[in-house]
Amino acid sequence: MAFNLLASPWLEVRRASGVRTVIRPCDLTSRFNDDPILALDFPRPDWNAALTEFLIGLCALALAVEDAAAWAGYFIEPPAPERLTDGLARFAFAFAFDGEGPCAYQDFDTLAEQELKPVSGLLIDAPGENALRNNSDLFVRRGGVASLGLPYAAAALITLQTYAPSGGAGHRTSLRGGGPLTTLLSPRRRASKASTVATLWDRVWANVPEQSGDGPGPRPEDVFPWLSPTRTSVNGEVVTEENSHPILAFFACPRRIRLVFADTVHCDLSGESGRGASALRTQNYGANYLQWLHPLSPYRNDKKSGFLAIHPQAGPSDYGDWLAWWGGGGGRPAQPLPLWEERRRMVGHLLDEADGMEAFGFQMDNMKARQWLNASLPWIPLQAGAGGPLQEAVEQAISATDAAARALVRAAKIAFYGQRQGDDGGYRLPETLALNALREPGERLWRETEAEFRLLLSSLLARLAQGEAATGDLLAPWLSLLRRQTLRLFDDIVDLDGLTEAAPHRLLWARDKLSFEFANHPKAGVRKALGLAVTPKTRKGAA
Repeated sequence: MAFNLLASPWLEVRRASGVRTVIRPCDLTSRFNDDPILALDFPRPDWNAALTEFLIGLCALALAVEDAAAWAGYFIEPPAPERLTDGLARFAFAFAFDGEGPCAYQDFDTLAEQELKPVSGLLIDAPGENALRNNSDLFVRRGGVASLGLPYAAAALITLQTYAPSGGAGHRTSLRGGGPLTTLLSPRRRASKASTVATLWDRVWANVPEQSGDGPGPRPEDVFPWLSPTRTSVNGEVVTEENSHPILAFFACPRRIRLVFADTVHCDLSGESGRGASALRTQNYGANYLQWLHPLSPYRNDKKSGFLAIHPQAGPSDYGDWLAWWGGGGGRPAQPLPLWEERRRMVGHLLDEADGMEAFGFQMDNMKARQWLNASLPWIPLQAGAGGPLQEAVEQAISATDAAARALVRAAKIAFYGQRQGDDGGYRLPETLALNALREPGERLWRETEAEFRLLLSSLLARLAQGEAATGDLLAPWLSLLRRQTLRLFDDIVDLDGLTEAAPHRLLWARDKLSFEFANHPKAGVRKALGLAVTPKTRKGAA
């Protein structure tokens, strides 16, 4: 029997009871009231992420909603599996995976003339051809994945098409570029007076975009590229959102790939034997997706290029990244975020008071996967005209931490490497010192003030919910906290007691300069970032 991504059970999931099982996509809401599905449970986080996006796209097709009221009905009373099955019935033929004719997420052509390549090429973090040739596969060793069973081959292929990095000449990146960042709402439903639960259905449905309810819905060939002759980019052709159906964003296929199947393979990741993929064929110059705004990604507004998808940056993530993910700073958030305020008003009685989000994606260095980001953060209403005083206060608090972190790093560099400058007793950094030297102090400040920043957000939200716009009395304590934490970290890193005999003046000079950044002075950088006015000094003896 042919494997079908809608009709066959293949999605590994975990229920609230701890039971691990395998379901069809339409079983997403099965046993919702007594043992709901909490999460996808494949062995790789990138697969779980991409398949969550896959489910969001399917639900957008099965249950198209055009306003918050229609959306709320399915959140309050999740649809039965039969309802999801009916909604997807006319698309089921399009999700054949290993049969004759078009195969889901694969090229329309068989690519029979192309050479066979290892199926490990489906894994984004697997070593590429250059790494194998140059023996530079340091993080993911060669030869580890020779075959994949059908479910794992499907998971890997969907993930690659969704997040495709640069793959060499003509091997196109994903619709959002290589290794895009995805942000999803993660609501928690009240299970009882004392507990909440985050179900997979709630997570999927909270992030379904709104669509126009006019007409019969999209034609399968308009949203599933593998049903029609491949739209290539040999002569510079592009596929834009303007000339496509918006739901195509969930099913785009930039890579031309055709899997080679065998009746019996040993899946190197699951350990099971059965039908699966033993090799693949590829062809370059597939569809080149440009000028898209994917509904699940935030975008920054570039003055020259317009909106550009945000990608994970090198190194650890911190709450300094959150503002862009929320859509602040002139950017555009993922589509569900501005919808959530109205949607939440209709279903808030079912939810925990605090709303969460998650952000995930590969941090790529061209074709090489550096790390997988998975961050949790609170949701705040910066979008849909709700920014105002809240956005200003959040921007100021984050800018202040950034200023404090930069000052801390510079002070630590001066303490360790500073050189005398002139006759005024000051110090400067050596010209040969690397720009990225001593990054750890700044990273620690971000990391070790995150809990307090979350508390500040809660206080800001509570204040603004009461209709009060003034936030200065909340930001002043933030200045004090940053000063305390920054000086503590400096003392811990520099170890004044242990090093003062070596260069006491240099260390104390660096600390004084750092302390000044928080002072009651118009040039104090951290105070300035918070927008706090300088307090006039009181003259001695004044009445």
